[in-house]
Amino acid sequence: MKPELLDEQKVNELYTEYKQKVYSIALSYVKDNYVAEDLTHEILIKCYLAHKTFNGKCSFHTWMYRIATNHCIDYLRKGYRKRDVLHEDIELFMDKEEFTPESEVLDRCDQEEVLDKLKLLPSKYQEVLRLYYFKNQSLKEIEQHLNINLSTIKTRMLRAKKMLKEMYMNVEGPEIIG
Repeated sequence: MKPELLDEQKVNELYTEYKQKVYSIALSYVKDNYVAEDLTHEILIKCYLAHKTFNGKCSFHTWMYRIATNHCIDYLRKGYRKRDVLHEDIELFMDKEEFTPESEVLDRCDQEEVLDKLKLLPSKYQEVLRLYYFKNQSLKEIEQHLNINLSTIKTRMLRAKKMLKEMYMNVEGPEIIG
């Protein structure tokens, strides 16, 4: 496909043709459907805006693939990826008028409970969670900091989250005496 042939109709056809392919590339990098959809739209817009730089030396598919992979790598490298959260910040979901001292106390209690449960984990699991969630280090930074394999870090995080989940699941509610 020659660059001068990219008229509006062609752009629409290309969008329809490449949307799923670009989405698959993005999903392979970010592993999140919603983020992959956002990246897909960003990439397709980027391709549209840069279509004049397409010189025909390679196939259009190859050109788009390169733009898509570079965009995804940049996205991950720049740390735009949203992190999983152990504890959601209640303030974000509440109107300021509804925010009360009582809710702040409850929020602090929840945070303290997470920290208390975190202390119950073996130190190797505590360490990766603290670095990732509380020190906001990337997995790559943790790998360098602890001098252990990336796969080991991911495994420890997965196991630590599973242990925390089990701790919360095993908490019994108040006993009701009837």
